[in-house]
Amino acid sequence: MDGSAFRELVSGRRRGGLAVLLRAALRVLEVPYTGAVRWRNRAYDRGYRQIERVAVPVISVGNLTLGGTGKTPMVAWLARWFRAHGIRLTLISRGYAAKAGSVNDEARELEQQLPDVPHLQNPNRVEAARTAIQEYDSELILLDDAFQHRRIARDLDVVLIDALDLDFGAGLG
Repeated sequence: MDGSAFRELVSGRRRGGLAVLLRAALRVLEVPYTGAVRWRNRAYDRGYRQIERVAVPVISVGNLTLGGTGKTPMVAWLARWFRAHGIRLTLISRGYAAKAGSVNDEARELEQQLPDVPHLQNPNRVEAARTAIQEYDSELILLDDAFQHRRIARDLDVVLIDALDLDFGAGLG
């Protein structure tokens, strides 16, 4: 199932018996998932898990809704803005759906738009940030799709929503 089909399913726009069954299954899976996320966040909030700071400012671009909020264009815009102001930066992303030894579609798109900006893909964003600082002399780290990532300390979170989806907050809270 691709991203748009999944969004149609979870939003309730997809109808039919199979859609109802799939949403019910997701609702059941939501309970342990929510518990795990709360446990992880509580561990960071109480200091049981360490939030690590790197030597340069870190900006994270993320979202609250499922897909399609324009994270990649916003990351590109921010990167161009900082480069235009003479700031050396590195883009860091997790690399979702990247095949071993390769990069994902978003990374290819950003590399094409921003050939002078290094882009590292690594699930360990702290390690990637330290590499960026040491190897590229980066003065700023720009995290793509990292709003949920708690391990690296951020100086600014840019959180995007889909302004055309008036039900974006229906499942929040």
